[in-house]
Amino acid sequence: MATHVRSSSMRLIGLFVVMLASTPATVLALDNANAASPEEAPEVREIEPFKTVIQVFNPNDRAVRVKLIDTSCTCTTLDLNDHFLLPHGRTTLSVEIPDKNRSGPQSVHVSLFLTDPEYQPIEIEVLWKVRACIQVDAVAPRANPVERPTDKMWQDIYAYVTDERPDELNRLRKRIRLSCPAGEVPADGLKVLGIEYPGTLWKFVPTTQADGSVLITATARDEDATLAEGEFKEKVVIRTNHPDKSAIELNFMTLLSKDAGRRAVDPMDP
Repeated sequence: MATHVRSSSMRLIGLFVVMLASTPATVLALDNANAASPEEAPEVREIEPFKTVIQVFNPNDRAVRVKLIDTSCTCTTLDLNDHFLLPHGRTTLSVEIPDKNRSGPQSVHVSLFLTDPEYQPIEIEVLWKVRACIQVDAVAPRANPVERPTDKMWQDIYAYVTDERPDELNRLRKRIRLSCPAGEVPADGLKVLGIEYPGTLWKFVPTTQADGSVLITATARDEDATLAEGEFKEKVVIRTNHPDKSAIELNFMTLLSKDAGRRAVDPMDP
């Protein structure tokens, strides 16, 4: 009896294996995105632009025509293969985005607006990751400079704004952290070879930290001085030993005013 049960079980298992082998693999098409999630997004190095081709699906029961393409990042280059889509039809969208001064997970949203106002735009999500050559982060006043900020708002900061009184230069202070992700650390460790700054307001002191990152502390060159009110828009160039990011350009906007802190400052203001 036991032998009969075993032989019957083996036949069932064999039949199941044959059914699996004869069943064609199902590949699910991914519409309107290049990755199913940020975790599955492809990774590229900072020195390479991110390029992808996304399948665009028209979910409507009628043919539609795309009249306008909008994106959350003006740096994005887009090329839609067809502007006219049949009902439930598909086309492709080629995407190219520069990665300079980016790091970690990235996303750009694209909206395809249709000529028929009854239909909602076709929404597209572009997901990818950037492996930076050197990560440039701002360190918050009470944050640990040995750790990379976890908040994206403090990561990849290349513009620094300061608004202080001209008689309180001792309050001028910025901390900038340079670090390399795995696979990007130079053979002899990350090093700052020099800092080029033509101005006279700031001084910059780089310090190599225990984890191999470099902390650059920016303070007033003369903290006891009192200057005239004014606005300083200056460039700072950090020279490094990384072969693919040997120069890091930072923009410093410093406002010295007796009304310091009473007006909003746009760091992107030229």
